Amino acid sequence: MKRSILYLLVVLCCGNSLFLTSCKQQDAIPALLERPKAMGPDNEKATIIETYNKAKAALKKNPDDLQQYVNLASAFIAEGRVTGNNSYYSNAAVKMLDMVTGSNTGNKDIMFQALSLKSAVLLNMHQFKDALAAAKQGVSMNTYNSGIYGALVDANVEMGNYDEAVKDCDQMISIRPDLRSYSRASYLRQIYGQNAGAIEAMKMAVDAGVPGMESTEWARTNLADLYLNIGNADSASIIYRSSLVYRPDYPFAIIGMARVAKARKDYAGAIEFTKKAIQIRSEVAFVSLLADLYELNGDAAKAKDTRNDVVSLLEQGQRDEPKDAPVKHNVSRELATAYMNAGQYDKALQFANTDLAMRPENIDANELAAWIYYLKGDYANAKVHADKMLATKTQNGSYLYVAGVIYANSGDNIKGNELMQHGLAINPFVDQLVINRAKTPAVAAN
Repeated sequence: MKRSILYLLVVLCCGNSLFLTSCKQQDAIPALLERPKAMGPDNEKATIIETYNKAKAALKKNPDDLQQYVNLASAFIAEGRVTGNNSYYSNAAVKMLDMVTGSNTGNKDIMFQALSLKSAVLLNMHQFKDALAAAKQGVSMNTYNSGIYGALVDANVEMGNYDEAVKDCDQMISIRPDLRSYSRASYLRQIYGQNAGAIEAMKMAVDAGVPGMESTEWARTNLADLYLNIGNADSASIIYRSSLVYRPDYPFAIIGMARVAKARKDYAGAIEFTKKAIQIRSEVAFVSLLADLYELNGDAAKAKDTRNDVVSLLEQGQRDEPKDAPVKHNVSRELATAYMNAGQYDKALQFANTDLAMRPENIDANELAAWIYYLKGDYANAKVHADKMLATKTQNGSYLYVAGVIYANSGDNIKGNELMQHGLAINPFVDQLVINRAKTPAVAAN
């Protein structure tokens, strides 16, 4: 078991080493790596390759053509999104973009393009403060581009600046109502507890996209997620399956089917879906789900081994990251989650607090910290973060249930049970492991 999981995650945790082997010279153009397996439609792959080859050929003729560095960065970002090799391609993109932002060009359009893409890469590497700064610099140069407002939305959401994100999203939609702006409106509605409105906006995002393209199927699977999160497993399953028709072997649709099977307590089926998704794309979240499913299916040994693998690989990835990498991947949240799942609560809290120090108002960061404090038995601090988690009046059933557990153990049994019941009413598929771990005397007594 351990060798298979280590193999499946090696690309995820060692992507930057690939960057070094293809970029030994400072002025080298990073390679577009051979895909280890088929991913996405052929025409999508061909477009990325064509963009890369044209830009590389143009730079050979004129090394001062800064537009080509932007084009190369766009190709790297697209390839990273499809393959999941984000570490390698994010650093490749930043290296190209730095050729523009570090130049003395007076071409504001080229500089704006570079800043817009750089903010997206920094977001992908979880460098949220830097991403927000790049997006703000970009919007100061161009207030009529919807994409830069999308970067502002994403960065402000991650930083917990939700009111600012709403303003940016409104501006984005007014400039260009499309898949990108509708999907962001959906996410903000979900944050503010408007589940029906979130579904409506994500439907508009899907309708605005081209079926089969990665961005469209990403939106479609997110629509299915929204249905599953309000307890409608049947609709979610139909949508995940339709995504697999439009884009066969799309890993996020496959993992969606795993989540449906998990909700229906078909743990064996969920394990098979999850393994298939991991074979296509290595994602820490996928492997963490596999560990949870092993535990729910009664195989505690496999669950423990898999969770320890995730911790080891994340730690190794941090050690292997080149000191001169253009961008460091901030994995504080991932490490906090991995340590928590492995039962190492002190280490989990250390990284959760590192994440919180950067974005203290973010509700997801506070939810993670609240749950770790709860598992440590520190109910007072758990409640502090539970309050922040509920600040936007979220109607996320799992979050409400977690908050209820914490309130009950903090002495407020009435509010605690109200929150738990409300959470289960919204989403009867609250994670069974959360429910299992919440069976403390204070909760069980009510």
